[in-house]
Amino acid sequence: MAEPVTDTPANSTDATDSPTATPRARSAVLRRLAVAFTFAKFRNMWLAAFTSAVGTWVQRLAKQLLILDLTGSAFLLGLDMVLAELPLLLFTLIGGVIADRHDRRHLLMASQTVQMACALALAAIVFFDVTRVRYILALSFVSGMAQAFGGPAFQSLIPSLVPRRHLPNAVALNSIQFNLAQTIGPPIGVVVLAALGMAGCFGLNALSFLAVIAVLGLMRV
Repeated sequence: MAEPVTDTPANSTDATDSPTATPRARSAVLRRLAVAFTFAKFRNMWLAAFTSAVGTWVQRLAKQLLILDLTGSAFLLGLDMVLAELPLLLFTLIGGVIADRHDRRHLLMASQTVQMACALALAAIVFFDVTRVRYILALSFVSGMAQAFGGPAFQSLIPSLVPRRHLPNAVALNSIQFNLAQTIGPPIGVVVLAALGMAGCFGLNALSFLAVIAVLGLMRV
């Protein structure tokens, strides 16, 4: 089969691959790779969601260690994970329907507020030394319920933050945000745990939700 004819000479290279590529050319490439960040609403929401996600991973680490410290039971640790994730499996589709019919911003704010309250409750029961495994399990389930409704609202909100043609880039950047938070959250949790203890980890997560709530409160879509 004949090779396709192109307008580019065989020995040509992209300007950005050349050792002499200008800073302006490199900057243009970076803008194309993260073009959604040029829109303030998306950029602010991304940073807030990243902050909250890091806080969530900090809390997850501390909560797992707390359950093991209280009980030494792998079964209860697994049960906590199931109770946290089960609502996502059962109610995310319902959350998507509700997000399509109601104000996504308000729905997401409500979800973040409930999760913040759960984190504050965890911090309080640890700080005042009234920790019981049943309290932790119940709070994990309630927080999971909030995520089941907040997640679809967040995904539905993204198209209103960037022009349609940049939506794939926004979705890709959100995926990067989640994976980055998952990578650095636990190491940060180790540092916070050593410095502030378990109550500090839960309190820090509660504060992280304020970033999303504040951005949503100031946002007009």
